[in-house]
Amino acid sequence: MTITRTQALSAGRWEYRIALVGLACAAGVWGWSYIAVVWLLPEIDAASMVALRFLGAGALLVLLRPRAVFSIGRRATVAGAAPGLCLGLATLLQTEGQRYLSASQSGFLASLFVVLTPLVAWAAFRVRVTPAVWAAVVVATGGLAVISYNGVSVGIGSWLTLAGALGYAGQMVLLSQFGDRRAVYGMTAVQLLAAGLIASVGLLGSGLDLPDTGPGWGWLAYLTVMATLFMYGVQTWAQARVPAAATAVVMACEPLFVSLFSFLIGSPPGTRTLAGGVFIVAAMYLVLARSAKEPAPVPL
Repeated sequence: MTITRTQALSAGRWEYRIALVGLACAAGVWGWSYIAVVWLLPEIDAASMVALRFLGAGALLVLLRPRAVFSIGRRATVAGAAPGLCLGLATLLQTEGQRYLSASQSGFLASLFVVLTPLVAWAAFRVRVTPAVWAAVVVATGGLAVISYNGVSVGIGSWLTLAGALGYAGQMVLLSQFGDRRAVYGMTAVQLLAAGLIASVGLLGSGLDLPDTGPGWGWLAYLTVMATLFMYGVQTWAQARVPAAATAVVMACEPLFVSLFSFLIGSPPGTRTLAGGVFIVAAMYLVLARSAKEPAPVPL
């Protein structure tokens, strides 16, 4: 059966939209993970938590389908390891920066990956960003500022967190630039293992810490399987179909999900959160509108 160009473009448009929905779901799961991390931190230090969830998720993927991991080839291995290194380094830097900043300051600086992602994509690969996506980036950043900005003092914590935001931007750009639709499973495993190895550097001084209670192990299992194994798999699949800048805009929804879940457990959102949410929803609309006119290329 011959596929016409119109059919291919239509398929690409729907695939792009499904990928955006998948990224939004990942942002939702990571929003709930923020609550889980708050509950788990009294039992385990941050470096151990990050290393265990990434290494555990990567190891599970290898155990479940070893052939799918070891057969992806050198190019896909490098394409998975590079964003994994960025992800692990970004997580370590943000965690270290939190020693010197309030939660709101850290959250705002880390969320600047929304602005940094299209800049990194252009600087590294000369990726053109459409006016609609640039507008979405600006609107989403404004929404994040309304939600979390309370003034930021320039110091070591600020620089560490900004470096972490740059690492997150690099991870998104590399996934979009080199993502291989045929090797999503293997690339996800390599990415998570690479992130876990980098995060393990944070254990050199303190050693490995483990949860003390059954619920603590349960939350660690949730973070490992659902928030890491499944959701980074979704991100890897989606970013083979969605540009990095559009991905960053969708990921800006994560603070909204944090506020929603906080409300469900008894902490209602404030006026600033609701106002910022309007900005972020508008930014997502701009990204979705892009797919109606400029679908991602689909091979014929």
